[in-house]
Amino acid sequence: MAKKLTSLILAFAVIFTAFAIPASADDGTSDIERGFYRFVDGLLDTIVTGIASLIVEPNSFVAKDEYESKNFYEGLSPEEFLDVPAENAQWSLGYSSASILTGKELEEGNDHYVGGSLSVTKKLATAQYDDQKIRTVAISDGRGISIFAAVDTFGLANNEVRVIREKFQAYADSKNLDITSINISALHQHSCVDTFGLNGDIINALFTSSFRNLFGMELPSGKNKGYMENLYKVSVQSMIDAVEDMEAGNLYYGNADMAELIRDKRDPKVFDGNLNRLRFDPADENSEETWIVNLPVHCVGHGASGTVLTADYPYYMEKYINENAGANFMMILGAELAITSEYPVDIYRDPEITAEYGDGYAGLITFGQLLGEIACSVSNEEMVAPILNIRHAEVFVPVDNSIFKLAARGGLLTNTVVKNGLAYEAASELGYAEFGTNLAIAIIPGELAAEIAYGGAIGAEDSWDGTEWNYSAFVDCTDRKLLVFGITNDQIGYMMTDNDWRSYLTENEEIVSTGPKAGAYIADAYLTLFDEIN
Repeated sequence: MAKKLTSLILAFAVIFTAFAIPASADDGTSDIERGFYRFVDGLLDTIVTGIASLIVEPNSFVAKDEYESKNFYEGLSPEEFLDVPAENAQWSLGYSSASILTGKELEEGNDHYVGGSLSVTKKLATAQYDDQKIRTVAISDGRGISIFAAVDTFGLANNEVRVIREKFQAYADSKNLDITSINISALHQHSCVDTFGLNGDIINALFTSSFRNLFGMELPSGKNKGYMENLYKVSVQSMIDAVEDMEAGNLYYGNADMAELIRDKRDPKVFDGNLNRLRFDPADENSEETWIVNLPVHCVGHGASGTVLTADYPYYMEKYINENAGANFMMILGAELAITSEYPVDIYRDPEITAEYGDGYAGLITFGQLLGEIACSVSNEEMVAPILNIRHAEVFVPVDNSIFKLAARGGLLTNTVVKNGLAYEAASELGYAEFGTNLAIAIIPGELAAEIAYGGAIGAEDSWDGTEWNYSAFVDCTDRKLLVFGITNDQIGYMMTDNDWRSYLTENEEIVSTGPKAGAYIADAYLTLFDEIN
């Protein structure tokens, strides 16, 4: 069996290496090329499915009708959504920030994998350049408390979010707190300790998973147990501190153009070109403001395959805002499927930092400072009425990608997986929120193609399969300004329009997606939730 498995793995690796080409900015492929790519995709799927079939299914996989939902917050009922503030309504907000590092990340023998890209070799942390944090806001319009947290990490599975919720709820119950919603976003740094698991020891996972599954043993993954336990502890304490820090004040929304600093690597070129800012101004003039910043740029300034720990540009964005505005900082990524930074041609890189830490690190420092300057330049603010409407829905996203199926059976994909007949689905959730009367937020569990939210999806004539995208853009359903809070409460990978699913061989996004229908499924679930509320 071991020889058969080895031969299949080698066949898969050889074929993939022979045909894979880098993702390109423009499609430009002919029908013949597309047919060839689809043929090879089918061959790869057959090989990977064959490998996966040799791995005994994990005991954790349960039938969908036996799935038990725990630590899910539904939010407000549609009847509780307000169009005008309640009598005597007022915003209150609290903030907390804490390091999630343990000091053991570089210890020999205490493996800490680095998230960001799949690696056949053990991709362990070898250096640390800056801190990694969780930043938390507790906010209320007087009808209960909603919590938003953002973690410096590549991603968190929904089941990890629910562990943190359960631990925090014990505190909330002891204080008789009314908690409406708890949301944890990942800033998706490709140079942080892996808390998702997908960047672990692939060879170990493939060769030992059958034995482990057969005897009910723990599966290998890229997550370090001690690091995860500390993450739970620090996250819960950060939420407690944010709740206990809550005070009255006013909330404002504004934005500033940053389109020239954004590059969409994949057609159609669609993105929110604004840096969006929610600013809380406490009534107590001795208290610090809190800024929640939303923008769509991947945190990959130090590359995706390195072994250095860095929180990327958000760390230096925060540093600039702290020093120049005296404000607390939290950032949540938007819809950023294939969106990365566009550095100015003449971007300054400190020569001393470049000499010691490299060109990439020097560049991300300056990029963070540039974004900090833009955040401080927002001048078009409007007051946000004290209304926070929020509701969530549980969803089960089909796992059609054979690579993800293999990762799930091998222990590297650590999301909760349920069986629907012979098919697999990932248990997840999404949400919809309204701040005041003019702001809507789509809360999405992964990396969304911006055209799903903002429109501009490709038509049948430009698509790979000759079909149309048959869902309304999220923005077309509302007259409010729409923001996307991406990679929130889960990381289920890339979600694109189903008519824009191309090939494993031409793009990066298809490889790290649950499948061709992920975007359609999320769009349908979001629009259903929206219709239920409205």
